[in-house]
This record gives sequence, C-alpha cells and structure tokens, in this order.
Amino acid sequence: MKSIYATHGIPEDLVSDGGPPFNSNLMTNFFREWIIKHVTPPHFPRANGQIERAVQTVKNSLTKAAEEGKDLYVVLLDYRIQPAKDMPSPAELLMGRKLRSFLPSHPGQLKPTFDVERAREALRKRQIIQNKYANKHATVLPMLHQNAKVWFKHKMKKPWKQGTIIQVGPQPCSYIIKREGGGVFRRNRFHIRQDYTEDDNPCWSRTVEDLYNSDATEISRIPNNSADSQVNASPKTNKSNINQQLQVPIENCSEQSNPVVRKSSRNIVKPVRYRDN
Repeated sequence: MKSIYATHGIPEDLVSDGGPPFNSNLMTNFFREWIIKHVTPPHFPRANGQIERAVQTVKNSLTKAAEEGKDLYVVLLDYRIQPAKDMPSPAELLMGRKLRSFLPSHPGQLKPTFDVERAREALRKRQIIQNKYANKHATVLPMLHQNAKVWFKHKMKKPWKQGTIIQVGPQPCSYIIKREGGGVFRRNRFHIRQDYTEDDNPCWSRTVEDLYNSDATEISRIPNNSADSQVNASPKTNKSNINQQLQVPIENCSEQSNPVVRKSSRNIVKPVRYRDN
C-alpha cells in the first residue's frame, strides 16, 4: 500500500469490507500516521458492493486467463482500458490519458484530451441510475438515537446482546454500542434492533386481566350484522312481519336438532376388479 500511495498520492478515505487484514492494530496505526480515514461497515460486506463486484470480475478474468495460458498482466491491462458507457476507462480517469496497448492506435490518441467536467457529470448520472435500481427493494431502517436501548449482534453466529447506544456514527449507518456487562462495539444499523422495554412501550406492562377486559369490550361492540341485514333488506315491511321473521319456533329447532337419517338414493356401481366373475 505504501508503494501505491508513493506513486499516486495519499488518499483521504479508504473504503474496505472490514476484513481481518484491515482490522489489525498495524493497519490502525498506519491509517493514523498517514492521516487516512478508514470507512468500513462492520460485518456488512454488502455496503461495499462496488468493490465486491470489481473483485469478482477480476478474479473471474484471472481464472480464465490462467486456464487459457494467457499473461495475467495483459488481462489486467485490457480490463483497465475498457471504457464504460459515456465515460472514459478507469485508466484514463486515473492517468488523464489513454494507455497504449497491443491494439494499433494513433500517437495523438495517447495525449490527454478528455474533458474532466464532462466525465464527472457522466459519472454522476450513472450513479443516480445505479442507485435507482440498486435501492428499488431496499428497506430504509429508522434512525436510532443516543442512549437508546437496543439488541445487537455481538458475533454473527451468536445470540444477540443487549446494550445502549453511546454514539451515532462516525460513519454512515454505524453506531457505537456499550454492551451490558462491559465492552464497546461498533455495528451497522442492519445488525441492530430497538429494545422495546416497559418504559419505552407501556403495552408490555398490560396484565392478563387487562387483555381479557379489552377483548370483552371489543366483542360487545361488534354489531349483529345478520339482524341488520334482514331489516335493511325489506325496509317497507311492517314491524310485526319483522318480528315474525326473526322469531324461530321451538318445534323447528327440535326437529333440526334431530334430523332424520335416510339411506342414500345414489346408485353405487362396484369397480370391475371387485365384481364376481
């Protein structure tokens, strides 16, 4: 990394996936000495999807080159000089000019000619389109505040731990959490869930009697839709007729409670395999 920075300069921000090579004390001291801001979502590689996709493309290209016996550096050169839609190639954006390759080219094409502002505007439009489709099915989680009680993933395959947010940030969608029992951790919003305790949500303090009374109250408020539908179906009928329709004779109830069982009149035809030959 020092050799790359000695050639192209020291970057202000370094974005990584939060892997072990970037979380060591040696790298932390290196970023502090070189005044580099390390941007990484802890245990959330999807936030660094652009780099993940670029690494996947390069790996596939190098694998195919090794299988076909081609020079790996030639494959990297071809990848870096490929222009994007309405944009110069990555090498041209970095060097300010086109790079010479095995393809025949005029010497005048290797001089810096592209417009930086035009390339920046094309990049901005491309990012807007990519964000539109990338965030189409994304769910925006509500923002948490300081001193909020939360549950967070201490380790990815371990049970969730309870803690308190002591700082929002300093990086996007990240929070500094103090775990109950000791320890301070930084986690992405995706791995944090708000803790609805009795103080925050009074619904959790309701007793069984309260729930029973509330259910009984709700049931008493339910209207008799069957009676209302019969009354509304014949608005011009007299009240005596309505009462006669709503009253059910006791004899009919007794008859319906003990129905007469009769033999089915349907013709039963045995299958051929069960018939006597």
